[in-house]
Amino acid sequence: MALMASLPRPASTELSHVHLHVWLQYGGLSAQEYGCGLCPECGRDSTATCAQCVAEAETGCNVKVAAPAEAKKFECYDYSLVKEALVASKTATICHAEKATAIACNKPGSAAVAKTYSVANKGCGPCSEAAKKDKTCSDCSTDKCNSASTLAFVLAPLLAVIFHLL
Repeated sequence: MALMASLPRPASTELSHVHLHVWLQYGGLSAQEYGCGLCPECGRDSTATCAQCVAEAETGCNVKVAAPAEAKKFECYDYSLVKEALVASKTATICHAEKATAIACNKPGSAAVAKTYSVANKGCGPCSEAAKKDKTCSDCSTDKCNSASTLAFVLAPLLAVIFHLL
C-alpha cells in the first residue's frame, strides 16, 4: 500500500480535460485519437491536429467530431522522392474541403529541389504564398490537376527546345 501512496497523481486539470481530433481544411479529420487529459505533445504543435476541452465546464465537450455537413471531396496527387526525382503517386489522395472552399491541389514548382522539397498536405490544398513566390510550389484548381501528366505538358516543349539548341 505504501507503494501506491508514493506514485505521482496526475494534475487535476488532466483528469477533467478531454482531447479529440479536429476537422482540417483539405485534410479531413485529423488522426488524433479521443482520450482523457490534455492534447499529447508529439514534438509538434498539437493544437493543429488536436482539440481539448474541460469536460465539466463545456457542454458537448466529449462528442463525436464529424466533417461539416456539406463537406466535399476531390482528389490530388502526392509526390515522393524516387531515385533523386519527385514522382507523382499512381493513385490520387482523397482531399476534403468545406462547401465554399475552392478545390486546390499543389505540386513541385520549377525551382523545387528534389532532395529537400516536401509536398504540402499530400498534394491537397494550395501552396503557401512564400512557396509560390520562390517557385518551389505550383498549385491548380481542378480535381486531379496536379498529376505527373500535367507536368509533362510543360516539360516536353522545354526538352524539345534544349535538344534543338544542342
